Amino acid sequence: MKDKKPYLFIGLAMVIGSTNPASVILSSQLEIVRFSLDMTLIWGAGLIGIWIADYFFRTGKAKNLLSFNFTTRGLVLAWGIAGTIISYWYFPGPFDASVIEPLMRTLQIVTFAVAGIVGGIGWYGMTNVWKSISMFSLFSMMASMAEIFLELGTYFSTNLYTSYSIQQFTDTAYFLFAMAFAPSTFYMVKWLKDLDLF
Repeated sequence: MKDKKPYLFIGLAMVIGSTNPASVILSSQLEIVRFSLDMTLIWGAGLIGIWIADYFFRTGKAKNLLSFNFTTRGLVLAWGIAGTIISYWYFPGPFDASVIEPLMRTLQIVTFAVAGIVGGIGWYGMTNVWKSISMFSLFSMMASMAEIFLELGTYFSTNLYTSYSIQQFTDTAYFLFAMAFAPSTFYMVKWLKDLDLF
């Protein structure tokens, strides 16, 4: 099996890079930076979660957790628990509170890190097909939300996240759409190939 130690070091670097004081201050001023750093934090914590699951597997620890994870194909941990935690913070109320109130931002960062680790452990138990489906779903949802945000911001001048300006809201939507377009197409094809349908 491939050594997962690089996952730990890269994950730690991503977490530190996205949660240091300068990043936190900048993210409170620019919505694009906020979404980018949040994604970096979650992905970095996810890499740490993969390393933790691999460490448990190699050392024979947490057998019940790993057994549950493999049995459920990682979907309960990654989609159910981690997905719910992350989704909660992107509802307008909690999101705006995390921008305005430092305590809420701290809570958000901690729970994002937990969600990333849990999601990474879930990822470890997924088959290649479910990994491809998960990535396709993630980027497709990102593109869908970008489209909704663009329509709200440009056509209806409605900003769901009032802690930032409408211009920042629409700029972030363009950024998310551009970021999601190519990966969602790639993972759609990969998903079909993993299922031997293409």
